[in-house]
Amino acid sequence: MKKILRIGFVVLCCLVVSACGGQNETSKPEPTPAKKPVPATKQEEKPVKTGTDVNPETLQIPVLMYHSINTNVKNNLITPPNEFDAQMKWLVDNGYHAITLSELDSMLITGKNVPDKPVVITFDDGYQDNYTNAYPILKKYGLKANIFVITDKIAKNNHFDEAALKEMSKYGIEMESHTVHHQELNTLSYDDQVKELKDSKAVLERLTGKTVNSICYPVGRYNEDTKRAAEATGYKMGFTTEAGKANKNDGMYTLPRVRMVPGMQMKSAIQ
Repeated sequence: MKKILRIGFVVLCCLVVSACGGQNETSKPEPTPAKKPVPATKQEEKPVKTGTDVNPETLQIPVLMYHSINTNVKNNLITPPNEFDAQMKWLVDNGYHAITLSELDSMLITGKNVPDKPVVITFDDGYQDNYTNAYPILKKYGLKANIFVITDKIAKNNHFDEAALKEMSKYGIEMESHTVHHQELNTLSYDDQVKELKDSKAVLERLTGKTVNSICYPVGRYNEDTKRAAEATGYKMGFTTEAGKANKNDGMYTLPRVRMVPGMQMKSAIQ
């Protein structure tokens, strides 16, 4: 009997020790199921709205035509710098927004996103004083502009050089085509017109790294071949020296401009 009690006591002790040991063991937590990442919702980017939409059939935008900005006024192609400064100040003071020719193209076709009182400032030929006199005034008032460049005259005969061209282009002044040699296009064959337009475009695009989309016809002369050549060589607009405000119904390759002459008041020219 005593022997049975001793055996029972030993068994009971073993059970107690076993239970205590189990309580001291560190239990491993069950792994938390990984959460599946929630796919990000892509926000649709809306175009920045800077203007209003208007009827392109009735939209008319003045394209100002300058040449030289110089104190030596020998003819009506030269505007004194003080007059040019006053004209640019008038535009800013009266709420006009200067746009580039690349912006004009889209606005004329679609009528979309047109700023209040749009105006385009252009210069023909690429004279040195466009860089020395006009450019500082444009920067002073934060205005965009466009220069129709005769590519064969770059750095020649009082025309600005490649360094000036690149600097102004980097600032935001668009360099557009005024052909290679400034010949009257209506006197040339279709193939020769294509070469003038194609070669000048290639030079300007190489120098600026930007697309050239506009051609200004030398002396405003053109014919049906000129319009076909402009379209065939990748231009979107062609400009004449005929008077008027630009509207797509004028024909995108026969757009008029507003000629600026010495002594002209901007208010009378633009309104």
